[in-house]
Amino acid sequence: MRKRFILIACLVCFSLLTSQVYAEQGRMKAGHGDMEGQFCQKAMLIVKNQEELGLSDEQVKKIKDLKLATKKEMIRKKAEIDVLALDIKAGLWEDEIDVAALNGLIDRKYELKKGKAKSLVAAYASLKSMLTKEQHKALKSLRKRSKPKD
Repeated sequence: MRKRFILIACLVCFSLLTSQVYAEQGRMKAGHGDMEGQFCQKAMLIVKNQEELGLSDEQVKKIKDLKLATKKEMIRKKAEIDVLALDIKAGLWEDEIDVAALNGLIDRKYELKKGKAKSLVAAYASLKSMLTKEQHKALKSLRKRSKPKD
């Protein structure tokens, strides 16, 4: 009876921890804390408030094109990273592990992650460079007004 109680208690604790991790992951995917989410949020904020910011049609098109191209690139890089992660796991399942090959896959995976982060920084910089100084000031003002009060 005691073993059964301990098992149930462990399962309850595990499920609570798992749900917390899942909730945190959902928040990250929603754009709360990751660079990709921040980039997309800023681009959408700019596009949604194009009239208030005084954006030209050309600026709006460039911003939308940049957002689309960046999202596509992030999807491709994430897919490559996920495939490498699977290859690494598969290599660990082998009876004899080829450490050198797996180290190469690990290096490649983290090079892709580094490249992904650098691409996002470049896209963010490009987005900001599309706005004039006056538009930047208007955007800052807009963001201050739209931030929720804690």
